[in-house]
Amino acid sequence: MSLQEQTLALQEQSIHVIDCRWLLALYAVIPLSLLLVIADAWLFEGRAVYQHIPTQPEHWPFWTVIFGLPHIIASLITMADREYLTHYRRTLLWPLLVFAGIATAGHIGPQPLSYSLLFLFLAFYTIYHVLAQQLGLTLMMMATPPTRTYRLWKWLLIIAGFAIYMNVYGERYLGNIWLGNVSLYDALTYTAALLSAALIVLAIRLTPTSRHRIGVWYLWGNVALILSTLLIQEIGYSLFVILIPRVIHDLTAYTVYITHDRNRNKHEPVNSVYRLTSFTRLSPVILLPLLSIGIAFVLTSHSRYAVVSILVLTVSFLHYYFEGFIWRGANPHRRYVDFRR
Repeated sequence: MSLQEQTLALQEQSIHVIDCRWLLALYAVIPLSLLLVIADAWLFEGRAVYQHIPTQPEHWPFWTVIFGLPHIIASLITMADREYLTHYRRTLLWPLLVFAGIATAGHIGPQPLSYSLLFLFLAFYTIYHVLAQQLGLTLMMMATPPTRTYRLWKWLLIIAGFAIYMNVYGERYLGNIWLGNVSLYDALTYTAALLSAALIVLAIRLTPTSRHRIGVWYLWGNVALILSTLLIQEIGYSLFVILIPRVIHDLTAYTVYITHDRNRNKHEPVNSVYRLTSFTRLSPVILLPLLSIGIAFVLTSHSRYAVVSILVLTVSFLHYYFEGFIWRGANPHRRYVDFRR
């Protein structure tokens, strides 16, 4: 082994690396959910699962404490670093003010129009954020540049995901809307089905372009994500429509944040939060989930207050925004995260 190879090997041993096989394994939630839903619907006629779960995920008391907000808080904790705040200060100031204005307008503007517009903005931005994370990882695992076919596949997948998401939440926040003799939500179902067919065709074209086998599996995992949630929504198990992408997205995010924080604070805590909690001697593997879930619980418990709701929306939008670039290029976050295909 050459000196350069020995150096690289030592560097790999000295930092924690994300195994892409683990990220792919998270997609096991898709077949498991499909088996559970199909078995319950057709073998047990809904008696085992359907009769015991809410029609809307938020009706589960712990839902918003476990899913969604905690990983957003975790991403903000990674920012509690003097070097990072200095680096991102100018980049994030104006978006922060804009998002605070959007969240505030949605609450105090003319109702119900303002809240409906806020819901549409939140719905699309949420779906874009959730799926863009997975699609960015797909491109990284394929190790190919984003071609025109890939970009088309990406946007069709995001639009299909948005259509399915609207079928879960749209009627609750917007009411039942008709386009002539066709319900908006029926039209969204037809749209998602047509887009799903296009996604399969484009995925077949993209498969030979991948330089790594795991990239192919991850590519088709995202196709399966859309197909499975569309099918499950039609069967009527809306909880699983949101649960599947949430499990994949949130656990993927936590994997990245924990790996980053372990590498960044390996020798001594430079992050302000980890300095304050250094007396616990807990690794970020334990400390980051505990802190983020605890803070999310406090915020969720007081979400009935407008100022708390506006704060949660603002930091959520800001999270969606900065997650789009902090893990790429020469940004300081990217220096502490590496992947093994």
